[in-house]
Amino acid sequence: MTRFIELAELFEELEKITSHKEIVRKIAEFFRGLDGNEVKDSAYLFLGSIGPAFVNTTLGIKDRLAVRAIAAAYEVSEDEVKRRYARTGDLGDVVFEISKKREASLSIEEVFQRLGQIKEASGKGSQEGKTWLLSDILQKATPEEGKYIVRLVLGRLRLGFGDQFLLEAFSIAFTGDKKHAGKIKESYSVCTDIGELAKALAEHGTRAPGIFSIKPGIPVKSMLAQRVESFEELEARIQGKKAAEEKYDGERIQIHKKGDEIKGFSRRLEDITAQYPDVIEAVRKSVLADQIVLDGEIVAYVELEKDGNRIEEFYPFQKLMQRRRKYEIEKYREKCPVAVFFFDILYLNGESLLKKPYPERRSLLETHVVVRGIVHIARRTVTESIGEIEEFFDETVEKGLEGIVVKSMGDDSYYEAGKRSWLWFKWKQEYSEGMRETFDLVVVGSYYGRGRRKGSFGALLCAVLNEEEQRFETLTKVGTGFTEINAVEINNLLSTHVVSEIPKNVSIKKGMMPDIFIEPAIVIEVLGSEITNSPGHTAGEGEEGTGLALRFPRFLRIRYDRAPYDATTVKEIRYLKNGA
Repeated sequence: MTRFIELAELFEELEKITSHKEIVRKIAEFFRGLDGNEVKDSAYLFLGSIGPAFVNTTLGIKDRLAVRAIAAAYEVSEDEVKRRYARTGDLGDVVFEISKKREASLSIEEVFQRLGQIKEASGKGSQEGKTWLLSDILQKATPEEGKYIVRLVLGRLRLGFGDQFLLEAFSIAFTGDKKHAGKIKESYSVCTDIGELAKALAEHGTRAPGIFSIKPGIPVKSMLAQRVESFEELEARIQGKKAAEEKYDGERIQIHKKGDEIKGFSRRLEDITAQYPDVIEAVRKSVLADQIVLDGEIVAYVELEKDGNRIEEFYPFQKLMQRRRKYEIEKYREKCPVAVFFFDILYLNGESLLKKPYPERRSLLETHVVVRGIVHIARRTVTESIGEIEEFFDETVEKGLEGIVVKSMGDDSYYEAGKRSWLWFKWKQEYSEGMRETFDLVVVGSYYGRGRRKGSFGALLCAVLNEEEQRFETLTKVGTGFTEINAVEINNLLSTHVVSEIPKNVSIKKGMMPDIFIEPAIVIEVLGSEITNSPGHTAGEGEEGTGLALRFPRFLRIRYDRAPYDATTVKEIRYLKNGA
C-alpha cells in the first residue's frame, strides 16, 4: 500500500513548479507506482475531491469545525489556532506549524476512507462526529500529511491545475506515450468520472478508451457551438440544408431517465435535480422511454393567454438563478416558474446516439418527447436559404431570446461531447448590434474602489484560458455595468477566493498587478466592442511581448453555470480578432 506521505510530498513539490510539462511528468511518475484503486483515489485527491463532479463531495466542515478539530488533535487552545490562522491565512499551514514530528504510517486508502467517513457523518451529533474523525486522523499524521488533509477537508488544495493535466499524465503513465492523450480526453468527455477512467487506464492501458460509452446517471460533457462573424460565414461553413434553432438565455440541463429515476445535470456536471422538482415531474409525464438522456435548456418562462392568443414570456438568466438554491425551493418555484426546451437526444433504451447524425437524433427526440405543460422541444426552421435564417433570427430576438444556433444536417453531424464543434454555430443579438461578442472571463484580481465603491472593488482583472498551457492570461479590466446588488454578490464571492500571491496558473504583467489576487474560480460574462493588441495584457502574448485586450468591456452577469476551464479561450479571441 502506498503511503499518503508520498502524495503529500508530491503536493508540496507541485506547488512550487510552474512548468506544465514538469507538472505532468511528476504526476505520471507518481501514478506508475500505484495499483488500480490507489490510482482511482489519487485522481480524485489531485483535484481536491473524493469523487466525480456529478456527485456531491462536500465534506461539511468549515473553518469553525476545523479549528476545533485542530485544537483537539494537538492539545492547544482554539484561540491559539485562530491566532496562527489570522497570521498565516491557511489552516493547513497552522497544522504544519503546531503538529509534532512522527513516523509516517497513513496510507492513501486510509486517508481517502476517512474523508469519506467525514462526508457521510450526518444527523444529530454529526458536527461532533465530523470534528472527532478529523481530529483523530490528524493525530496519526505527520506535519506534511496534516497540512494537506486539512486543505482537502476544507476544499482548498489549490495546486493550480485542473483535470487536463491529469489526462495528459494518464497517457504517459498508462500508455507510455503522450500521443494517446487526445483519445483519453475524448473518453473523459463521455466518462466524466476521472477516478473510474484512471483505474481503467491503469488496468487496461491503450484498450481503456474503447471501454467507455454514455449511460444513464453519468453526465457527458456538453457539445458547444462555435462563433461566427456574419451570416455569410454561416453559409460558407454549412453548405446546403441547415437547421436554425432558438437559443435560450437559461441553464443547460442534461436529463437522465432510467426507469423511475430521473436526474438533471448542469453544464458543470453538477447534480441539479433538487433545484428543479417541477421539471423532473414534467419529464416523468412527457418522456416516453424507459432509458433516455436528453440535452436541453431550462428557462425562466411563463405562457399566457391573451385575447385568445398564446403568449410566451421569457425572462433573463439572472431571474432563473433564483432557482439555484438548497433551501426554500418550493417558494422560489412559485416566484420563478420555468420551462425546459429540449434540443437533442444522446441515448435511448440501451443505445448511444452520439454517433447518429443530427437529423436522426432530432426525429427520435420528437418521437419520444411529448410537448405539454412546461416540456417543450426547441423551435427551429430547416432551410438552405440564409435569408430565411436571418428572418428566423429576427423572430427570436423579438421574442426576447438570445439568438439562434445553426446546425449541420450532414451525414457526419454527430454529437461531439466536450467539444466546441464546427457542426454548430451561434449567432446572438449582440452581433447584430455592432458588438463583437460576449465573453466568459475568469476573475483573477481586483482593484480597490473609490468614491461610492470605497471598501469594495473598483474593477476586476479578467482572463481567458490558454488551453495549450492550461493557464489563465489577462484580457481586460472590467469596471462598468455593475449594479449595487451585483457588487455585493461579487464581493461575497471574491472573499472566498482571495490568495496572497499570483496563482501559478495565472499570467499577469507587472504593470497590470491588482490590489488583490483571486484564484481562478469565478466566471463573469462581459460584453465588449473590439479586440486589440496590447503591451499590458498576457492573452495570446507573442514573441514581441504584445498580448490581446478587450476594449470597452461591460459586466453583464455572473456565470454560475460556467467553471473556470469553460471560459473563453485564447484561440477564440485570436479567431475573433483575425477571422481565422
